[in-house]
Amino acid sequence: MKIKSSAPGRICLFGEHQDYLGFPVIAAAIDLRINIDGDVSEGDVLHLDLPDLKKTLEFPSTNIRYTDSKDYLKSAVNVIKKMGLYTPKTIQATVRGNVPIQAGTSSSAALSVAWTGFLLKASGNDVSAFFEDPSMIAELAYQAEVQEFNESGGRMDQYTSAIGGIVYLDFHGEMTTTPLPIALKEFVLGDSCVAKDTQKTLKRVRTAQEHGFKELENYISFNDNFHVSAAEAEPFLNKVPSDIRPYLRAALMNHQITDEAKAELLKESPNVARIADLMNRHHGYLRDNLGVSHPKIEQMIEKSLAAGALAAKINGSGEGGCMFAFCPGKQEAVAEAIREAGGVPYIINIGKGLETVISDMGK
Repeated sequence: MKIKSSAPGRICLFGEHQDYLGFPVIAAAIDLRINIDGDVSEGDVLHLDLPDLKKTLEFPSTNIRYTDSKDYLKSAVNVIKKMGLYTPKTIQATVRGNVPIQAGTSSSAALSVAWTGFLLKASGNDVSAFFEDPSMIAELAYQAEVQEFNESGGRMDQYTSAIGGIVYLDFHGEMTTTPLPIALKEFVLGDSCVAKDTQKTLKRVRTAQEHGFKELENYISFNDNFHVSAAEAEPFLNKVPSDIRPYLRAALMNHQITDEAKAELLKESPNVARIADLMNRHHGYLRDNLGVSHPKIEQMIEKSLAAGALAAKINGSGEGGCMFAFCPGKQEAVAEAIREAGGVPYIINIGKGLETVISDMGK
Protein backbone atom coordinates (compact mmCIF):
# COMPACT_ATOMS: atom_id res chain seq x y z
CA MET A 1 0.00 0.00 0.00
CA LYS A 2 1.32 3.42 -0.97
CA ILE A 3 0.40 6.52 1.00
CA LYS A 4 1.05 10.18 0.36
CA SER A 5 0.57 12.71 3.14
CA SER A 6 1.16 16.43 3.05
CA ALA A 7 0.65 19.29 5.51
CA PRO A 8 1.41 23.02 5.32
CA GLY A 9 3.51 25.39 7.35
CA ARG A 10 1.77 28.45 8.77
CA ILE A 11 2.02 32.15 9.43
CA CYS A 12 0.38 33.87 12.39
CA LEU A 13 -1.60 36.87 11.20
CA PHE A 14 -2.76 37.96 14.67
CA GLY A 15 -2.23 36.72 18.21
CA GLU A 16 1.46 35.82 18.29
CA HIS A 17 2.47 34.71 21.82
CA GLN A 18 -1.21 34.46 22.81
CA ASP A 19 -2.37 30.88 22.39
CA TYR A 20 -0.60 29.55 25.47
CA LEU A 21 -2.38 32.24 27.53
CA GLY A 22 -5.74 30.91 26.39
CA PHE A 23 -6.25 33.89 24.06
CA PRO A 24 -7.45 33.56 20.45
CA VAL A 25 -5.25 33.73 17.38
CA ILE A 26 -5.82 34.15 13.66
CA ALA A 27 -3.41 32.01 11.68
CA ALA A 28 -3.10 30.94 8.06
CA ALA A 29 -1.76 27.85 6.37
CA ILE A 30 0.68 28.62 3.56
CA ASP A 31 1.48 26.85 0.33
CA LEU A 32 4.86 25.59 1.54
CA ARG A 33 4.48 22.00 2.71
CA ILE A 34 6.04 18.89 4.27
CA ASN A 35 5.41 15.82 2.09
CA ILE A 36 5.67 12.16 3.12
CA ASP A 37 5.57 9.49 0.43
CA GLY A 38 5.87 5.86 1.44
CA ASP A 39 5.09 2.17 1.19
CA VAL A 40 3.33 0.19 3.90
CA SER A 41 3.58 -3.60 4.31
CA GLU A 42 3.42 -6.26 6.99
CA GLY A 43 6.08 -6.23 9.71
CA ASP A 44 7.30 -3.75 12.30
CA VAL A 45 10.13 -1.56 11.04
CA LEU A 46 9.69 2.14 10.32
CA HIS A 47 12.41 3.44 8.01
CA LEU A 48 12.33 7.13 7.13
CA ASP A 49 14.62 8.94 4.72
CA LEU A 50 14.96 12.67 5.40
CA PRO A 51 17.11 14.01 2.55
CA ASP A 52 16.51 17.67 3.50
CA LEU A 53 18.26 16.95 6.81
CA LYS A 54 20.70 14.45 5.27
CA LYS A 55 19.71 11.73 7.72
CA THR A 56 17.72 8.54 8.05
CA LEU A 57 15.75 7.12 10.94
CA GLU A 58 14.84 3.50 11.59
CA PHE A 59 13.02 2.03 14.58
CA PRO A 60 10.37 -0.58 15.51
CA SER A 61 7.01 0.56 16.83
CA THR A 62 7.51 -1.55 19.94
CA ASN A 63 9.67 -0.27 22.80
CA ILE A 64 10.21 3.19 21.32
CA ARG A 65 12.90 5.25 23.04
CA TYR A 66 13.35 8.97 22.43
CA THR A 67 16.90 10.04 21.67
CA ASP A 68 16.32 13.81 21.60
CA SER A 69 13.72 16.41 22.57
CA LYS A 70 12.36 16.70 19.04
CA ASP A 71 11.80 13.00 18.31
CA TYR A 72 8.41 13.75 16.75
CA LEU A 73 8.46 10.88 14.27
CA LYS A 74 8.70 8.45 17.18
CA SER A 75 6.39 10.33 19.53
CA ALA A 76 3.55 10.38 16.98
CA VAL A 77 3.67 6.58 16.87
CA ASN A 78 3.54 6.45 20.67
CA VAL A 79 0.57 8.82 20.87
CA ILE A 80 -1.41 6.82 18.32
CA LYS A 81 -0.50 3.58 20.12
CA LYS A 82 -1.85 5.00 23.38
CA MET A 83 -5.14 5.69 21.58
CA GLY A 84 -5.29 2.03 20.53
CA LEU A 85 -5.24 3.05 16.87
CA TYR A 86 -1.87 1.74 15.73
CA THR A 87 -1.27 -1.71 14.26
CA PRO A 88 2.43 -2.55 13.71
CA LYS A 89 3.49 -2.11 10.09
CA THR A 90 6.66 -1.88 8.09
CA ILE A 91 6.89 1.58 6.59
CA GLN A 92 9.47 2.78 4.08
CA ALA A 93 8.92 6.50 3.52
CA THR A 94 10.66 9.65 2.36
CA VAL A 95 10.07 13.02 4.00
CA ARG A 96 10.69 16.16 1.96
CA GLY A 97 9.52 19.74 2.19
CA ASN A 98 10.04 23.38 1.37
CA VAL A 99 8.95 24.85 4.72
CA PRO A 100 11.93 26.72 6.25
CA ILE A 101 13.24 24.68 9.18
CA GLN A 102 13.50 26.16 12.70
CA ALA A 103 12.46 29.54 11.33
CA GLY A 104 9.03 30.15 12.85
CA THR A 105 6.87 28.73 10.06
CA SER A 106 5.93 25.56 11.95
CA SER A 107 7.89 23.04 9.95
CA SER A 108 7.79 20.70 12.96
CA ALA A 109 4.00 20.98 13.22
CA ALA A 110 3.64 20.35 9.48
CA LEU A 111 5.81 17.26 9.91
CA SER A 112 3.84 16.05 12.94
CA VAL A 113 0.48 16.59 11.23
CA ALA A 114 1.54 14.96 7.95
CA TRP A 115 3.10 11.99 9.77
CA THR A 116 0.09 11.54 12.05
CA GLY A 117 -2.17 11.47 8.99
CA PHE A 118 0.14 8.96 7.31
CA LEU A 119 0.21 6.67 10.36
CA LEU A 120 -3.56 6.74 10.78
CA LYS A 121 -4.07 5.73 7.14
CA ALA A 122 -1.37 3.07 7.46
CA SER A 123 -2.96 1.52 10.56
CA GLY A 124 -5.66 -0.27 8.63
CA ASN A 125 -8.20 0.74 11.27
CA ASP A 126 -11.37 2.75 10.72
CA VAL A 127 -10.04 6.28 11.17
CA SER A 128 -12.49 8.09 8.92
CA ALA A 129 -13.68 10.33 11.77
CA PHE A 130 -10.21 11.84 12.07
CA PHE A 131 -10.16 12.92 8.44
CA GLU A 132 -13.72 14.25 8.60
CA ASP A 133 -12.63 16.44 11.50
CA PRO A 134 -8.93 17.32 11.03
CA SER A 135 -8.83 19.03 14.43
CA MET A 136 -8.74 15.50 15.87
CA ILE A 137 -5.51 14.85 13.96
CA ALA A 138 -4.22 18.24 15.08
CA GLU A 139 -4.76 17.25 18.71
CA LEU A 140 -2.80 14.03 18.27
CA ALA A 141 0.02 15.96 16.58
CA TYR A 142 -0.02 18.49 19.44
CA GLN A 143 0.29 15.68 21.98
CA ALA A 144 3.18 14.19 20.01
CA GLU A 145 5.05 17.45 19.62
CA VAL A 146 4.36 19.27 22.89
CA GLN A 147 2.93 17.07 25.62
CA GLU A 148 5.22 14.10 25.04
CA PHE A 149 8.21 16.35 25.69
CA ASN A 150 6.69 18.69 28.32
CA GLU A 151 7.33 21.73 26.14
CA SER A 152 5.74 25.20 26.32
CA GLY A 153 3.97 25.57 22.99
CA GLY A 154 0.28 26.07 22.33
CA ARG A 155 -2.00 24.45 19.77
CA MET A 156 -1.97 27.09 17.05
CA ASP A 157 0.60 25.41 14.81
CA GLN A 158 -0.88 21.92 14.64
CA TYR A 159 -4.49 23.06 14.26
CA THR A 160 -3.69 25.58 11.51
CA SER A 161 -1.67 23.02 9.59
CA ALA A 162 -4.36 20.35 9.82
CA ILE A 163 -7.34 22.60 9.02
CA GLY A 164 -5.76 24.92 6.43
CA GLY A 165 -6.90 28.28 5.06
CA ILE A 166 -7.31 31.19 7.48
CA VAL A 167 -8.63 30.08 10.84
CA TYR A 168 -9.65 31.76 14.10
CA LEU A 169 -8.63 29.58 17.02
CA ASP A 170 -10.31 30.25 20.35
CA PHE A 171 -8.53 28.59 23.28
CA HIS A 172 -10.78 29.89 26.05
CA GLY A 173 -12.60 27.03 27.73
CA GLU A 174 -13.26 24.27 25.25
CA MET A 175 -11.18 25.02 22.17
CA THR A 176 -13.12 26.03 19.05
CA THR A 177 -12.01 26.64 15.48
CA THR A 178 -13.67 29.01 13.02
CA PRO A 179 -12.55 29.02 9.38
CA LEU A 180 -12.52 32.60 8.07
CA PRO A 181 -13.06 33.82 4.51
CA ILE A 182 -9.78 34.09 2.63
CA ALA A 183 -9.88 37.86 2.23
CA LEU A 184 -6.08 38.24 2.28
CA LYS A 185 -3.84 37.05 -0.53
CA GLU A 186 -0.30 37.54 -1.78
CA PHE A 187 2.38 37.42 0.87
CA VAL A 188 6.15 37.11 0.93
CA LEU A 189 7.83 35.11 3.65
CA GLY A 190 11.34 36.22 4.55
CA ASP A 191 13.80 33.92 6.31
CA SER A 192 16.40 35.95 8.21
CA CYS A 193 18.62 32.84 8.52
CA VAL A 194 19.21 33.95 12.12
CA ALA A 195 19.02 30.94 14.43
CA LYS A 196 16.53 31.18 17.28
CA ASP A 197 15.88 29.36 20.55
CA THR A 198 12.13 28.83 20.50
CA GLN A 199 11.77 27.27 23.94
CA LYS A 200 13.93 29.92 25.60
CA THR A 201 11.86 32.73 24.05
CA LEU A 202 8.54 31.06 24.87
CA LYS A 203 9.56 30.54 28.48
CA ARG A 204 10.71 34.15 28.93
CA VAL A 205 7.64 35.74 27.36
CA ARG A 206 5.08 33.36 28.81
CA THR A 207 6.46 33.64 32.34
CA ALA A 208 6.46 37.44 32.20
CA GLN A 209 2.94 37.71 30.76
CA GLU A 210 1.48 35.27 33.29
CA HIS A 211 3.26 37.15 36.10
CA GLY A 212 1.71 40.37 34.80
CA PHE A 213 -1.82 39.02 35.09
CA LYS A 214 -1.14 37.79 38.63
CA GLU A 215 0.05 41.28 39.58
CA LEU A 216 -3.04 42.83 37.99
CA GLU A 217 -5.24 40.70 40.25
CA ASN A 218 -4.05 42.85 43.16
CA TYR A 219 -5.96 45.83 41.74
CA ILE A 220 -8.99 44.53 39.82
CA SER A 221 -11.13 41.40 40.05
CA PHE A 222 -11.59 39.10 37.06
CA ASN A 223 -12.58 35.48 36.65
CA ASP A 224 -9.83 34.76 34.15
CA ASN A 225 -7.35 36.55 31.88
CA PHE A 226 -9.63 36.20 28.87
CA HIS A 227 -12.20 38.60 30.31
CA VAL A 228 -9.83 41.46 31.18
CA SER A 229 -10.04 44.25 28.61
CA ALA A 230 -7.17 46.58 27.83
CA ALA A 231 -9.36 49.58 28.68
CA GLU A 232 -10.31 48.12 32.05
CA ALA A 233 -6.70 47.33 32.96
CA GLU A 234 -5.05 50.54 31.68
CA PRO A 235 -5.62 52.70 34.82
CA PHE A 236 -3.79 50.11 36.92
CA LEU A 237 -0.87 49.22 34.65
CA ASN A 238 1.40 51.79 36.28
CA LYS A 239 1.03 49.83 39.52
CA VAL A 240 2.43 46.67 37.93
CA PRO A 241 6.23 46.27 38.30
CA SER A 242 7.96 48.08 35.45
CA ASP A 243 9.91 45.02 34.29
CA ILE A 244 6.74 43.04 33.49
CA ARG A 245 4.39 45.94 32.63
CA PRO A 246 5.27 45.89 28.90
CA TYR A 247 4.51 42.16 28.69
CA LEU A 248 1.11 42.60 30.31
CA ARG A 249 0.21 45.54 28.07
CA ALA A 250 1.23 43.54 24.97
CA ALA A 251 -0.95 40.60 26.03
CA LEU A 252 -3.97 42.85 26.55
CA MET A 253 -3.49 44.88 23.38
CA ASN A 254 -2.72 41.93 21.14
CA HIS A 255 -5.89 40.23 22.39
CA GLN A 256 -7.86 43.36 21.47
CA ILE A 257 -6.17 43.63 18.07
CA THR A 258 -6.99 40.00 17.30
CA ASP A 259 -10.67 40.53 18.14
CA GLU A 260 -10.80 43.64 15.93
CA ALA A 261 -9.15 41.77 13.07
CA LYS A 262 -11.64 38.89 13.35
CA ALA A 263 -14.57 41.31 13.19
CA GLU A 264 -13.11 42.94 10.08
CA LEU A 265 -12.31 39.65 8.34
CA LEU A 266 -15.89 38.42 8.87
CA LYS A 267 -17.36 41.41 7.05
CA GLU A 268 -18.75 40.91 3.57
CA SER A 269 -16.22 43.43 2.24
CA PRO A 270 -13.30 43.61 4.69
CA ASN A 271 -11.28 46.83 4.81
CA VAL A 272 -7.88 45.54 3.78
CA ALA A 273 -6.13 48.76 4.79
CA ARG A 274 -7.52 48.46 8.32
CA ILE A 275 -6.45 44.82 8.56
CA ALA A 276 -2.95 45.83 7.44
CA ASP A 277 -2.85 48.59 10.06
CA LEU A 278 -3.84 46.13 12.78
CA MET A 279 -1.10 43.76 11.61
CA ASN A 280 1.51 46.53 11.83
CA ARG A 281 0.29 47.50 15.30
CA HIS A 282 0.53 43.86 16.38
CA HIS A 283 4.15 43.74 15.27
CA GLY A 284 4.84 46.93 17.20
CA TYR A 285 3.84 45.27 20.48
CA LEU A 286 5.84 42.15 19.63
CA ARG A 287 8.90 44.28 18.92
CA ASP A 288 8.67 46.97 21.58
CA ASN A 289 6.94 45.22 24.49
CA LEU A 290 7.85 41.55 24.16
CA GLY A 291 11.27 42.14 22.63
CA VAL A 292 11.00 39.24 20.20
CA SER A 293 12.22 40.94 17.04
CA HIS A 294 15.80 41.13 15.75
CA PRO A 295 17.79 43.86 13.96
CA LYS A 296 17.92 41.85 10.73
CA ILE A 297 14.18 41.15 10.91
CA GLU A 298 13.55 44.88 11.39
CA GLN A 299 15.65 45.69 8.35
CA MET A 300 13.70 43.19 6.26
CA ILE A 301 10.41 44.66 7.50
CA GLU A 302 11.52 48.24 6.83
CA LYS A 303 12.60 47.43 3.28
CA SER A 304 9.41 45.43 2.62
CA LEU A 305 7.23 48.36 3.62
CA ALA A 306 9.33 50.72 1.50
CA ALA A 307 8.85 48.35 -1.46
CA GLY A 308 5.07 48.59 -1.20
CA ALA A 309 3.99 46.03 1.40
CA LEU A 310 0.85 47.07 3.29
CA ALA A 311 2.02 45.32 6.46
CA ALA A 312 4.89 43.23 7.78
CA LYS A 313 5.52 41.43 11.04
CA ILE A 314 7.71 38.84 12.68
CA ASN A 315 6.40 35.29 12.48
CA GLY A 316 6.68 32.66 15.16
CA SER A 317 8.35 32.88 18.55
CA GLY A 318 10.84 35.46 17.30
CA GLU A 319 14.39 36.58 18.13
CA GLY A 320 15.34 35.27 14.70
CA GLY A 321 13.62 33.08 12.15
CA CYS A 322 11.11 34.54 9.71
CA MET A 323 8.97 37.59 9.05
CA PHE A 324 6.32 38.00 6.41
CA ALA A 325 4.92 40.86 4.39
CA PHE A 326 1.32 41.28 3.23
CA CYS A 327 1.85 42.78 -0.18
CA PRO A 328 -0.92 42.32 -2.77
CA GLY A 329 0.39 43.23 -6.23
CA LYS A 330 3.91 43.76 -4.91
CA GLN A 331 5.24 40.27 -4.26
CA GLU A 332 8.18 40.43 -6.67
CA ALA A 333 9.29 43.87 -5.46
CA VAL A 334 9.01 42.88 -1.81
CA ALA A 335 10.86 39.61 -2.42
CA GLU A 336 13.73 41.57 -3.94
CA ALA A 337 13.71 44.00 -1.01
CA ILE A 338 13.99 41.11 1.45
CA ARG A 339 16.83 39.65 -0.60
CA GLU A 340 18.63 43.02 -0.51
CA ALA A 341 18.28 43.02 3.28
CA GLY A 342 20.09 39.67 3.41
CA GLY A 343 17.04 37.46 3.84
CA VAL A 344 15.78 34.54 1.78
CA PRO A 345 12.34 35.33 0.29
CA TYR A 346 9.52 32.90 -0.49
CA ILE A 347 6.53 34.11 -2.48
CA ILE A 348 3.57 32.48 -0.75
CA ASN A 349 -0.21 32.39 -0.60
CA ILE A 350 -2.81 30.81 1.66
CA GLY A 351 -2.61 27.01 1.53
CA LYS A 352 -4.76 23.93 2.04
CA GLY A 353 -4.69 21.81 5.20
CA LEU A 354 -3.70 18.18 5.65
CA GLU A 355 -4.06 15.95 2.60
CA THR A 356 -3.54 12.19 3.02
CA VAL A 357 -4.38 9.65 0.33
CA ILE A 358 -3.84 5.97 -0.28
CA SER A 359 -2.57 5.89 -3.85
CA ASP A 360 -2.08 2.14 -4.29
CA MET A 361 -3.98 -0.65 -2.54
CA GLY A 362 -1.61 -3.28 -3.88
CA LYS A 363 1.29 -4.80 -1.99
